Amino acid sequence: MDYCQHGVIPSSQNTAFLRAPWDKQRDRLMDYLLELMRDEHYHTQVMTSALRGKMFYSQVGHFITDCANHQKFQQQRAWTEHHRIEKMLAMSEVERMDKSRFYALLAELDDKHSEDGFDKVFFEELYHTSNPLDEALWQRLAHDWQECIDRHVDRKLSEYIAIRKANFETALHRVMDQVSHYMKRNNVTEAQAAQAWDLMDGMWTETEFERQLRTVKIQDRYPAIGEIVARMGRVADAKGKSRLTVSSGLSMKMEHSSGSDIEGITIGDDLNSLLPSELAQYTDDDMEDIFIYKYRTRRLQTFRYKSEMSKPSRKLGFTHASRRGPMIVCIDTSASMYGVPQRITSSLLSLVEETAERLNRDCFLIDFSVSVRAIDLMQRRKEKRMMKVGFKEETANFERGKMPFIGGGTSAVRMMEVMFDLLDDDKRHYVNADVLWVTDFMIPMPPSHYIHKLHEYRETGTKFYGLKILSREDEESHDWEQFFAHIDTITYHRIRRY
Repeated sequence: MDYCQHGVIPSSQNTAFLRAPWDKQRDRLMDYLLELMRDEHYHTQVMTSALRGKMFYSQVGHFITDCANHQKFQQQRAWTEHHRIEKMLAMSEVERMDKSRFYALLAELDDKHSEDGFDKVFFEELYHTSNPLDEALWQRLAHDWQECIDRHVDRKLSEYIAIRKANFETALHRVMDQVSHYMKRNNVTEAQAAQAWDLMDGMWTETEFERQLRTVKIQDRYPAIGEIVARMGRVADAKGKSRLTVSSGLSMKMEHSSGSDIEGITIGDDLNSLLPSELAQYTDDDMEDIFIYKYRTRRLQTFRYKSEMSKPSRKLGFTHASRRGPMIVCIDTSASMYGVPQRITSSLLSLVEETAERLNRDCFLIDFSVSVRAIDLMQRRKEKRMMKVGFKEETANFERGKMPFIGGGTSAVRMMEVMFDLLDDDKRHYVNADVLWVTDFMIPMPPSHYIHKLHEYRETGTKFYGLKILSREDEESHDWEQFFAHIDTITYHRIRRY
C-alpha cells in the first residue's frame, strides 16, 4: 500500500520478515513484485496519479491472490506425501530392515523429485554403510523429502508466474489506457474517477464505471456536499491554543550556479532548475495536470548544483496545541430519507471516505432511525480492499458509499448515546472530532441533559456540522441550528407517482 500511495519501493532486506531466519528459499512472488515496482513505467504512473495507484493496487492484488491460490492448491496436492513421511517415520523395525522396500521408495522419490534436488545415490550409500535401524537415517530422509516437496511447490509457483505475468502486464496496461481514454472522452476529473473506481469491485467495466460515476457526479449537482466535507477535513483547529516552538536544522543556500556547476539530478519544486523533459510536460496540454501535481507534491525532476551549501538555521513559530481528531458521520436512514436523499448521502459518504483516506484520519459512521449501529469506516475499508482482491470474504454490512434503507421514524436519543460513547472513548482517540449529521432535522428534541452534553463537547474542541436534506414541499425546521457550528441545506424536487 505504501508503494501505491507514496511510491515507496521495499528493498529485498525489508521483505525478510516474511520468512523465518532459517528459511533460505527465495520468494518467487516477492521477487516478481519487486521487479514490477522497480519498473520505471509503473513507478511513474503510480507517483503521478492517485487513480492509477488504486488501479495498480487492485490489479496486482488480484494477481497475488491467483498466485497464492495456486500455491495453496499445490500444497494441498502434496498432502499425501506429507502423510507418507509420517508413516515412514512410524515404520516397524522389520519394515526398516526390508532392503527392497527402502530401494523402491528411493526409486519413487527419484522419479518424482529428481528436478527438486533429491539425491538417490547418496541415500543408497547411506543405507548400505549405516545401521538400517538408526533413527538418524530415517530423519535425514524425511528432512530431504520435505525439502524436495517445498522446492516442488516453489518451482510450480515460478512456472505459474512465468506463464501469467506477460498476460497480466498486458491487461494492466490496457485497463489503465481504457480508463484514461474514457476520462478524456467524457471530461471526467481525476478526483471523480478515483471515487468511482473505489465504488467498483476492483475490475474495470465501462458500464459499471458509468453507473458509479453518476453517484459521484451528484456532488456537482449539489455543491454543498463538497463544502461540508471540506469543513470536516480540517487539518488543525485554527482557534486552538498555540505554543512557541523552535525548529532547527540545515537550509540549502545557492551561492551561484552555471552550466558547469551541475552535479546530478534530484527532485523538488525549484522551477529555475527544471529538466527539459519537465518543461516539455508543462507545454503539453495533455500532460499539464501531471506537471502541476508533481509541482504540488515536490516531485519534479531538477538539476542539482555543487553550489548548494548547507547552512545552519533556526526558526521561531507557533504550533496549534489542539490535535486533529477523527471524522464521525451520523446519517439518518429513516423513511423520510428514502429516494433522492439516499442517493445524496451515498455520494457524500463516498467523498467522506475518500477525504479521510487522503488525510489519514480515523472515520466512523453511525446510521440511525429506529435502530442504531456504528461502523468503523477505516476497518471496513481495509476489509473491503482485501475482499476486492479475493483474500477475504466481505464482512461489512453494506458496500462502501452505499447506505441501507431501514425505514421507520427518527429518534436522536440512541444515536447521540452511541456518538457520546465514541467521544468519551480514550482508546479510540475520538477527541476533538468533526461530527456531521446528515438528516432532514425533523427530529424530536432529546432530553435536556443530551443538549447539555452537546454544549460540553463544543467547548472542548469538537465541531458539529449538519447537512439538511429537504424536499421543496417540506417545512424547514430551525430548532437544531443553535447546537451546530454550521448547517448546509440541500433542497430537491420530490417526484410524485400516480
